[in-house]
Amino acid sequence: MPILSFSEARERLKILRDEINRQRYNVHVLNKEEISEAALDALKHELTQLEEQYPDLITPDSPSQRVAGKPLEGFVKVEHQSRMLSLNDVFSFEELGEWEERVRKLLPDEVPEYYAEIKLDGFAISLIYEDGLLAQAVTRGDGFIGEDVTMNARTIESIPLHLAKPFKGRFEVRGEVYISKKDFAALNKTQEEKGLPLFANPRNLGAGSMRQLDPKLAAARTLSFFAYDVVGDYGLQTHQQKHELALDLGFPVELHSRLCKTIKEAENFLSEWEEKRKELPYGTDGAVININQNTLFTQLGVVGKAPRGAVAFKFSAEQTATIIRDIVLRVGRTGAITPTAVLDPVRIAGSTVSRATLHNADEIARKDIRIGDTVIIQKAGDIIPEVVEVLTRLRPKNSLPYAFPTELYGVPVIQRENEVAHYVDVSALEKTNADTEGGVVLGEILKRKLEHYASRGAMDISGLGEKVVARLVDAELVGSFVDLYTLTKEQLLTVEGFAELSATNLVTAIAESKTRPFTKFLFGLGIRHIGAETALTIAAAVGAKSPQETLKLSESTAILRGMSQEDFTNLEDIGPIVATSLYDYFQSNHEQAQLDQLIEAGVVVPLKVVRNTGGKLAGKTFVLTGTLTSYSREEAGDIIRAHGGSVSSAVSKETDYVLAGDKAGSKLAKAEKLGVTILDEDSFKALL
Repeated sequence: MPILSFSEARERLKILRDEINRQRYNVHVLNKEEISEAALDALKHELTQLEEQYPDLITPDSPSQRVAGKPLEGFVKVEHQSRMLSLNDVFSFEELGEWEERVRKLLPDEVPEYYAEIKLDGFAISLIYEDGLLAQAVTRGDGFIGEDVTMNARTIESIPLHLAKPFKGRFEVRGEVYISKKDFAALNKTQEEKGLPLFANPRNLGAGSMRQLDPKLAAARTLSFFAYDVVGDYGLQTHQQKHELALDLGFPVELHSRLCKTIKEAENFLSEWEEKRKELPYGTDGAVININQNTLFTQLGVVGKAPRGAVAFKFSAEQTATIIRDIVLRVGRTGAITPTAVLDPVRIAGSTVSRATLHNADEIARKDIRIGDTVIIQKAGDIIPEVVEVLTRLRPKNSLPYAFPTELYGVPVIQRENEVAHYVDVSALEKTNADTEGGVVLGEILKRKLEHYASRGAMDISGLGEKVVARLVDAELVGSFVDLYTLTKEQLLTVEGFAELSATNLVTAIAESKTRPFTKFLFGLGIRHIGAETALTIAAAVGAKSPQETLKLSESTAILRGMSQEDFTNLEDIGPIVATSLYDYFQSNHEQAQLDQLIEAGVVVPLKVVRNTGGKLAGKTFVLTGTLTSYSREEAGDIIRAHGGSVSSAVSKETDYVLAGDKAGSKLAKAEKLGVTILDEDSFKALL
């Protein structure tokens, strides 16, 4: 390579950068290859060599700066200037029509258009440019705060390091990071050649790659990017124009998007791509239907973490055929038995599965599911697969209908009145121990109870998951909730899988759970029919019966033990079945002995009493649904009660407001159907 002067090198570097960036635009935006990959690599090599000679001429937007740097110590948290929303899902044209009907009611005098775009099965990020240069890349996070993944984003060839046209000030574009089918196959081929486990699916690999602290790992994964939204006005009137601007500034966008004048045209788009999507070079999990006019989209507002002006239509679940080799029964924390099919392993929706839920005995009988059957299974999203259909023509000749057992491990199996589930008859287990068959059932029930008690929604004991619980029970170190609080580090070190640090951490986490809120504890006890919402109702009732501001567990349980079945029935949203369950629990000698032992072990679980002193929300009934970001649902409930309102667990015509957070489900849908006022967190704060 000839030696160039400083001015000659500067000029040559500019030419090289412009040409490499132009070729990047051709390949990743226009899908056009003017020169071979080898020729492009030669230009990049010349650029790198010249920059090594003149390091002062290296610019932040040089193609050479895509090379991954040193590993990061951790991701920096970044607050989004504009909230990064997610989308509500619909799964049929009927649900899409219901969404359109809601939009029409909110915009009675408007004629909305729709912009339909293929939704990539990727990982959402936001890219921020300052004066045309890439300054920062941030993950969605919780919508308000994400993580800085700029170093990883810089390794992605389809993300421009500088905008294709001059641009002053701040510019933000959002899109999906993904791995193409071709690149995913190549990565798995490399894994196979190295004798390493294959990657499960492109989406998980892409998301995991963007959250690697070592940018070299992200660079090795051949990630790609598609833009789907521009943040800001810029005089744009439609969502379609946002795509056009992104494309004009050098970002690849999904080019099969279509403007639809009516919802019927949107349905035609979806029908067309239901099968055609399989021919695309990247994975899709559906399509997004947007209100095209930006002013109308903004006017519709946000519910929870999702805009009213767009929905994600999910294409039909993937299906495949496999054989049921066995049906196994799992005993839950209440003694309920769940049947599961053991399958010949098969790949579906991007992952390998070997089990499918059979729900209950009635479902098995209705579908006539038998061991040895060839069945169609399907998987939607991340849920466990289920059996859709039995291919009876492929059924073995000696096949017999599945008979649900009348006993399990020697313990009678019963079916309670008006319930589809079967249960092991725990009351029949008398004088059993771990060496008896009945003890096996008790052990399984205990494991489920402990898993529930330690779960995030209950006592949130970090490190006490399913596998650890099983080891502790099997080692006979834990036989009840109480035993958790007497565990020592020395005992844990005798259990497989524990080392000094993990044993210390678990003992610390268990100790910290002693002061969790009373509502979490009450839910964690696993009392039959008592969910998280009902626990809030009970806690409010207990607090109302005491003049104290904070009650300890000993004081809360004393009040509950003194309540009659009628007292429980009179509580809001609690019917006779739930009331009976509560009364039986707090009158059970066995359960009360356990509560006393927990108190002796130092479990405090304080109940902070919220007094209803009247206020802005007096006489108003709220229902809380989804995950809130500014505070927990318990805290939101306390705020409502402090302002004179009440909190209910069910939506009805008497409901005044529904406060909806992320992943709001059926309660939100029912509220919309009944015309109940729906609040997001900002609206709730404004109401106060």
